Amino acid sequence: MKTSFASTCRYCRHYTPEGRRGGLCQQLSAPVQGGWAACSLALPPFAPCWEEMEELVLLKQAALLESAIAAKISDLNPIEGPWSALAEISA
Repeated sequence: MKTSFASTCRYCRHYTPEGRRGGLCQQLSAPVQGGWAACSLALPPFAPCWEEMEELVLLKQAALLESAIAAKISDLNPIEGPWSALAEISA
């Protein structure tokens, strides 16, 4: 997945402008200049939230697991397989 990063602080999701020239970095809890080169923690303003992405991945994994279990259950036939010997004995 290709990710684009904010090039300067003013384009970062964590930047909050304060006053005329500067602002506050919410991630670092420190004053920064809007024109400074963005740090490695910078995210574009419309970047997806990581928590939501992790939640979507977990939901997809759960759906795949559920379908795999359903497929295995449908493959089991109580009359055939390892239980067939028990069925013959009890009959």
